[in-house]
Amino acid sequence: MKILKYLSIPIFALLFSACSERDDAVYDGDNYVSFGATSSEATVVKGSTSKEVAIVYTTLSEAKQNTEVKIAVDAANSTAVEGVDFKILNKTDNLAEGQKVGSFKVQLLESGAKETQKVITFKLSSSVPNATFNQTHTLKYSLECPFNMSGFTGTYKVVTDTWEDYSPGDLITVQPGPAANQFKILSTNNPYISNPTTSYMLVTVQNNGSITVASNQPFLYDAPTGSMSLSGTGTVNFCTGGINISALTFSGPAGTASGQKFVLEKN
Repeated sequence: MKILKYLSIPIFALLFSACSERDDAVYDGDNYVSFGATSSEATVVKGSTSKEVAIVYTTLSEAKQNTEVKIAVDAANSTAVEGVDFKILNKTDNLAEGQKVGSFKVQLLESGAKETQKVITFKLSSSVPNATFNQTHTLKYSLECPFNMSGFTGTYKVVTDTWEDYSPGDLITVQPGPAANQFKILSTNNPYISNPTTSYMLVTVQNNGSITVASNQPFLYDAPTGSMSLSGTGTVNFCTGGINISALTFSGPAGTASGQKFVLEKN
């Protein structure tokens, strides 16, 4: 038993030494290069002109010398067009000796951004061997339109009116207020009511783009329709200023007409 007790000390020391050597091991193979991630998303805020984003790449270990890494667009797998929708500000990046992470700057142009996402697929090239992973990076970006009531002001064109007060193409005036999240659809050009100068639809807008609609006073039609109050719901588009009242109800002594649609686009 004493022999086993004494032998256990050097054996433990050997095991500890072996573990230490593994923990301190340094990668000494080819220094492969790849993107830091396979995808990312971004938005360009309306009115900002552009937004700059970084596309990050990395190597398996620190560069042993200054190394050039290049980025290019895979046009066949992209829906955005370089030079029109976006610009690459540095197509070549110099990874300095001792570093393992670099990046490319991409400028996303507001003029090319849409509400639906556009896609840019990037690929890498370098004198450093490519890794077998993360060799493409897909950037998806879209136009972000913050709520701004000033966008719902001016002249609008009628697209749809199933109640048929207006014909497609007729023009209507929209004014802001009275509250910060409200606007008025004026009745000034409505030929079928006797109070066009005083009546309007008051639209209240929520932050998610949903709206509620109510008339400030009944719309006065000739007999047999007579007096009609309006209420409804729908949505607005913060990017285009479009107004879509998808469920409009007319109600009065003569009856109720529900499910009417009233769609306007900015002229």
